[in-house]
Amino acid sequence: MSSAAYVEEAEELRENEGQWQAYESEENCAILAGPGSGKTKTITIKIARILEEDIRRPQRLACITYSNECVRELRGRLNSLGVDDRSRILVSTIHSFALTEIVMPYAAMAGISVPNPIAVAAPSKSEELFKQAYHTIKGVPPGKWFRMSLDRLRRTVPDKSSAEWKASDAQQTAIIEEYERLLLDEGLIDFDGLVLVGLQAIEGFEWVRKCLRSKFPVIVIDEYQDLGLPLHQMMCKMMVEAGVRIIAVGDPDQSIYGFTGAKPSLLRDLYSMPQVEGIHLKLNYRCATQIIDASKALLNEPPDSESHDGRQGVITIHEVGENVEGQARYALDELVPKMLEDHPDWQLGDIAFLYRTFREGSSIAKAAEERGLRYFRLDNGALIKRTRLIEFLTDAAVWCTGGWQTGSVTLRQILKSWRLLRPGLKNEASALTARVPLIRCLFENRDGSIPLNKWIGLLYTSALKEAFEAEPGLADEYETLKNLYALTKEGKPLEHFTVDIFANQGRSKDQINLITLHSSKGLEFQAVVMVGLELGDFPSQYATDDDEIEEEARLFYVGVTRAKSEVHLLYAHTESPLLTAIREATA
Repeated sequence: MSSAAYVEEAEELRENEGQWQAYESEENCAILAGPGSGKTKTITIKIARILEEDIRRPQRLACITYSNECVRELRGRLNSLGVDDRSRILVSTIHSFALTEIVMPYAAMAGISVPNPIAVAAPSKSEELFKQAYHTIKGVPPGKWFRMSLDRLRRTVPDKSSAEWKASDAQQTAIIEEYERLLLDEGLIDFDGLVLVGLQAIEGFEWVRKCLRSKFPVIVIDEYQDLGLPLHQMMCKMMVEAGVRIIAVGDPDQSIYGFTGAKPSLLRDLYSMPQVEGIHLKLNYRCATQIIDASKALLNEPPDSESHDGRQGVITIHEVGENVEGQARYALDELVPKMLEDHPDWQLGDIAFLYRTFREGSSIAKAAEERGLRYFRLDNGALIKRTRLIEFLTDAAVWCTGGWQTGSVTLRQILKSWRLLRPGLKNEASALTARVPLIRCLFENRDGSIPLNKWIGLLYTSALKEAFEAEPGLADEYETLKNLYALTKEGKPLEHFTVDIFANQGRSKDQINLITLHSSKGLEFQAVVMVGLELGDFPSQYATDDDEIEEEARLFYVGVTRAKSEVHLLYAHTESPLLTAIREATA
């Protein structure tokens, strides 16, 4: 990307005071970026500037984010700016960053106990060992939700020598320590373990910090509020003691993953540090004014945000008198046709139904099927599960359907994901040999019209079969692929899927969107329909302490702010306090 090109893109930021301040900042900075604030545009242009002006080979810039979906979006935006040189920038999830940039190169040298070679436990194996540890310590089999509190403790108290760890429930800490011992005995590490070992290496060894600083003088963290205490401690240590320039972007009001250990206070803490320039993006380019004003009523300390264009929008509360399935029928029969009639340029894909769990999604899917409507599901009831292998196959499908020309997904990116699926390849020579048939297959099948069933079969024969046989840790992924392949056979639900359809899941305009609230973050639609907003359901009756109740409100806030123009809120008979707050704000 030429200097003139990125400067031209940057000129668009001048009209927004917060965006321009973020772009111009030359120090550590924490950017509070609410819904629709243009934060991805801002940080990608800023990254382009840093690469042009501040980073000199062989140094690189690291950009860390929450999920593979976020990685894909950031890469796409950067590619559109001409930033596609992977030798200069690393865009990665926190788990991948910890694995490839800290654990693999430095953990063993630092004397930290890790498997050799590094092998990441499959989810089923992790679950098996956790159950074994639980039974060993407690003497009884675990219940259904036994891991939730244990995982949260492990993520929020990472230092096992700390007073906080020693003051924690003794049986819980013993189960965690037994689980980690069993993992190591099996030659495995899990995803949380990658981050915890990464933190241990950074906090405990100055030479590790110096090595990372020499490679990554600038680290950008997107969705900071979702990444938890270990990442926060890593970045503070790298910033204060190693001199790494930290640029953090996020929104505490959209912190909805408390069950994983995420804390909205961490970004606010970083924002308040004397070494950090605090920046607030106030303009909302997505939501209409009425939606913004109503959403603020859900928060104890609402942000100072406003619509960039003054559109009014619509937010309506509907007492339907029926359960979620009845609410879905009402919305599909009354609301959706009316929206499409009022807005001839809208299509089904511009509308999203948002809900708490896959059970509500199944009720809505049933109502849609009865009406002959196509839909895309993003929840645990979806036919296509979201796993590491499916993410890899999706990227490969995008590449085969034109990504190889546009750069939206690169072959380098696909091969890196492939390498992470193959930890048993002990050296680069064997890794290079193993990827040859994969590359050949991808190049020979760059055609989006190929039936998905045929395409999966070709990939399996050329590369995946050998990988499954050589990698015991891919047992879960093998079952996932078998199930997907079965669904694409004649007479099955996905028999009509081509490579192009598979690559564009969730982007088809003729499918209505069915998405859990947690999965909706980062997405936007013309209109949102939220169902199941009954008293006791939202906030959940199981949310008892202040932190849990506040997170429920933030989850509601995320749902409402996915909409550009219209929000429809449905309940049966007794509205929740959150609905009452919305009603009063829009009266």
